[in-house]
Amino acid sequence: MNRNVKILLFISILLGLSLGIYEFVLPFYLKDRGISFANMGIIFSLSYIAMFFIRIHAGQLADIHGRKIFYSLALLGSCIANFFTPFTAKIFSLTILKSLREAGAMVQESIHSVVLFEFSKKKFLDFIGKTTGAQWVFQGLGAFVAGILLIWIGYRNTFFFTAGLLFLAFFVFSFFFKEPENQRAKQSPIPINKLYAFDFSRPLMIIALANFVFMIGMGCSHSFIMPLFFTDKFQVTRQTASIIMALHRLVLGAPMIFAAWFIKEGMNLKRIYMWFVFIEGLALSACAIIPNFLITTIVWLAHDYVGAAFWMPAQKTLIQQYSRPESRAYDVSKVAAFSTLGWIVGPIIAGFLSPLSISAPFFVSGIIIMLSALMLIPL
Repeated sequence: MNRNVKILLFISILLGLSLGIYEFVLPFYLKDRGISFANMGIIFSLSYIAMFFIRIHAGQLADIHGRKIFYSLALLGSCIANFFTPFTAKIFSLTILKSLREAGAMVQESIHSVVLFEFSKKKFLDFIGKTTGAQWVFQGLGAFVAGILLIWIGYRNTFFFTAGLLFLAFFVFSFFFKEPENQRAKQSPIPINKLYAFDFSRPLMIIALANFVFMIGMGCSHSFIMPLFFTDKFQVTRQTASIIMALHRLVLGAPMIFAAWFIKEGMNLKRIYMWFVFIEGLALSACAIIPNFLITTIVWLAHDYVGAAFWMPAQKTLIQQYSRPESRAYDVSKVAAFSTLGWIVGPIIAGFLSPLSISAPFFVSGIIIMLSALMLIPL
């Protein structure tokens, strides 16, 4: 693992800790400011519209001007969004800030995988597993820390703390990461009429469509509703919910760090991708209909340690393999951008289902995710 990969690993740790705190605190902040479930859904959904446009443009520009500048700006944008969030409780302002944070996070995620793949194609699955796994592990720790920070320092200082972590990540990456010349592709700008065209290769189109449906399901269960499901359905404390959210990320990140031990060269990545997505959906729907708190929590956590921990590295590897070398950042970002449009729909569904039953978004989420797995059969 060379110096640049170690820097990316350190950045992943800081990002994970910051995001874990932010994700846990934001829904409770919105609830305590009197924002309804429906309006929470709107805030989370609209933020992904901005992400779609920014992600595609950033990917194309990263192929022209290099990866480093846009990776740095993504970190700085997320930092600014976190810092200003506790200064407002207005839906419009919160939507703008959430949009900036999501756009920054998604641009960073896309370019991160591109940079790692260009460093070492043969070790990509190992490196993406280690860096992404570390991010999820520390995101889990962040959720646990968030419950403590809310008691000790309140909402405003907690958001400031997350912004500080992101600024440190921005500083370290900007001053210590060295971008190789081969990551500056110097491609010509793509005409605007082609920039948003759904013109993927057949494998990337299948992945983009299936992942779009998958993201609708994820938006139903992994947006604002995620921690509120446990506090509202089982009447557990916020600190208990923070422990569950911490475990949620830890059981995803820890196996992913060792993904290369389980997913060997020559194994069918397409089948691994499809079957583990299906298992994830099955677990999510099951936890919605189980009345016991402990059993529900165990089944809920299973969607990661026997689901995403394995399909996610396989999916990221397939996307890199199917992308064009001369426009890799653009291809990866565009597939991700079209896929995550599903997040526009998912939180809105959750916002309208939640008043009917706090379990309904989880049940519907699992059904949709299982459907997305079946869409991968043509691969």
